[in-house]
Amino acid sequence: MTAALSQARRAVAPAPPVGHRPSHRRLLIHPSPVEPDDVAAVVVPTVRHPAAMRDSLILGRELGRPVVALCSGKWSSAREVCERAEALGAELIAVDLADVRLPAFESDRLLSAHRHLSRTNDVSVKRNVGLAVARMLRWRSVAFVDDDITDLGPEAIRTAGGLLRDHNVAALENVGYPDNSVVCHARRAVGMRQDTFVGGGAMAVRVNPRTPFFPTIYNEDWFFLVGRRSVERVALCGKVSQREYDPYLSPDRARSQEFGDCLAEGLLALSDRERPALAADADYWKAFLADRIAMIDEILAQLGNRRQDDRHRRMVRALKVARGRCQIIDPAFCVRYLAAWQDDLDLWRRFLSGLPALDDPVDAFAHLGVSAVWHTAM
Repeated sequence: MTAALSQARRAVAPAPPVGHRPSHRRLLIHPSPVEPDDVAAVVVPTVRHPAAMRDSLILGRELGRPVVALCSGKWSSAREVCERAEALGAELIAVDLADVRLPAFESDRLLSAHRHLSRTNDVSVKRNVGLAVARMLRWRSVAFVDDDITDLGPEAIRTAGGLLRDHNVAALENVGYPDNSVVCHARRAVGMRQDTFVGGGAMAVRVNPRTPFFPTIYNEDWFFLVGRRSVERVALCGKVSQREYDPYLSPDRARSQEFGDCLAEGLLALSDRERPALAADADYWKAFLADRIAMIDEILAQLGNRRQDDRHRRMVRALKVARGRCQIIDPAFCVRYLAAWQDDLDLWRRFLSGLPALDDPVDAFAHLGVSAVWHTAM
């Protein structure tokens, strides 16, 4: 075959299909064994009862590193987490997070103006606070751990710390209850292929002025991996478990997830492209959203042939809510949101670069307008 003919065939080669990909495992790296290293702290966004912090506090004690508890909601309490840390002999920096001085992101403003697509959840704010505090304290790395993660081993976290010498992100694999969106849980329930992926619930990251932020949207941890140029390859190390929950308990879960799930799935489907956020134009999103609706219709059709019980009815209701949200997503708005998010990445990096270098965690939180309690281990 001549070089000219080969080039011509490549020029007319069909583009990859647009739509949902059941697995993103190709983005994971399975590295060779490395020399373990410490992370500077374990950062835990928490909204649950302080008892949910037990595993993280024991992990911090075993690592000999502080746990940063970022508390909010009616169940969580910095004071009560401090009491548990004292009983367990763990070092803790705890805050009751309310208003905090972080950059005003245009992507947040856009979603606030489209309340039918926004999500009321502060986990991204908490993770951004963790990054900002780490930057001020000149911590080179932190491990994010959610308060519903169990089976936390210090060896896996130290392995993640070692991997951060060569990788920006190292994550632990969840082998417990699958961490999926409502729609993806339903795919699995009807027998369609559906994998899980790593996420911010058990993830160690480098911290420097180039570290991206977590936008206020569902799948904020996937957005953290997409960044500006190409999707981050994640080094996989160790295993954890996520506690089981009912994804169909309320249709509000599906409603609040749909916009972020569509955008994140659509961006990761472009992971082989340079600058995925720019490669996804309005035509791309129109095709992707049409495929998404067709996929939900296929799941609903398969559910229609099954025995109806309470769980079945809740699943159908949640899927119909997700479908309704998907139908009102404007492809042009997807492009606007992603453009704003790209600009926000620049804003965030300027913010990180301008933070002062501090020695005291209490002072670092005070710089963000938050009062912190620092309990040192005895």
